[in-house]
Amino acid sequence: MRDARADVLDLTKQLISIESHRLADGRETAIGRFLVDWFSERGITAKLQPAVDGRSNVVAWLPANEGDSLMLCGHIDTVPAGDMRDAFTPRIEGDVLWGRGACDMKGAVAAMACTLVEFERACDEGSIALRGGLVFVGTVDEETGGLGVKALVDSGFRTTYAVVGEPTSLRVALAHKGACFIRVTLTGQGAHGSCPEEGVSAVSYAARIVKAIEEDLRPRLADRTHPLLGSSTVSVGRVCGGTQPNIIAERCEIDVDRRMVPGDGDPLGELRSVVAGICDGVSGLSYDVVEMPLTAVVPHTPLETSPDSPLARAALAAEGIASNAPAGVTYWTDGSHLADSGIETVVLGPGDIADAHGPRDRVEIAELKRAVQVYTSIARQLLAE
Repeated sequence: MRDARADVLDLTKQLISIESHRLADGRETAIGRFLVDWFSERGITAKLQPAVDGRSNVVAWLPANEGDSLMLCGHIDTVPAGDMRDAFTPRIEGDVLWGRGACDMKGAVAAMACTLVEFERACDEGSIALRGGLVFVGTVDEETGGLGVKALVDSGFRTTYAVVGEPTSLRVALAHKGACFIRVTLTGQGAHGSCPEEGVSAVSYAARIVKAIEEDLRPRLADRTHPLLGSSTVSVGRVCGGTQPNIIAERCEIDVDRRMVPGDGDPLGELRSVVAGICDGVSGLSYDVVEMPLTAVVPHTPLETSPDSPLARAALAAEGIASNAPAGVTYWTDGSHLADSGIETVVLGPGDIADAHGPRDRVEIAELKRAVQVYTSIARQLLAE
């Protein structure tokens, strides 16, 4: 009988070859159907669970007695190809698998799926007995806002524990930062460029706000630190205003990326305070400060799990992990939404986040296979009799 670790490479290659990004026809539809068929062919119950706009999460599970339950959770969407050549044609170079999603995160999805197969075989052989439930969930829309995990939680779906397979180089991440994307919109008063004193330039006030963010807010946030995550951060990603050189700008937008550590303050309120300190009382100028939909519809809160929790102890003791010291990651994951619903959650997966989304999307084959060992070890500790 084949070891599940021998199957994970083939499955990852198959998943990479199925486009499942925002520009793909049907987005995640094809990969969702593929995974349901893949599980069913191996005797594992699986279904599509409607999530958003006709798109569906994938849920697969092993029958078990009452008890604790473990969710292996991975998103099945990716970013588009971008500047990655032949992104959806998986290729092996040496001991590395290349292709869009190899790292983020079709490799982890394949390892999680193979973990269920390994447990199913072990249960059939009688070498283990599940005293709880083992579930795989493949979520949609993680790359474009997180509506898949929101739909999952809103449906009432719960487990005791969850492992989210984002790339951590197989280190156990017990914390990650939250994210808040904020848009500041300034509305001034137009005038002819030859008489700027007749107008109120939204662009000029935007420049003052950017300066205050860089020179005032950023240093204050640097004092808010977390032992696994470093400090809170703020950055300006986009400024857009005006229409042409000889017209005083009536409108300007500033898009701000705010990353929060656990226990951080109110990111929206803090930025509003910065803007108010510059713009309040200025005749002919108005402003609005709002959180953008990408982080507002599904709150992108920080994650923090105690190292003394049962899941953390099992993950840090798992066979095959890269280190038994807890780690943190600076990016946001579906994990915080699961944790906010009461599910004890860690982030743990093959691949290096530095390779995600770009032309170097790849995963080491040995690490991919080791991920099956890691997930299996965690499940055995938490669920097997």
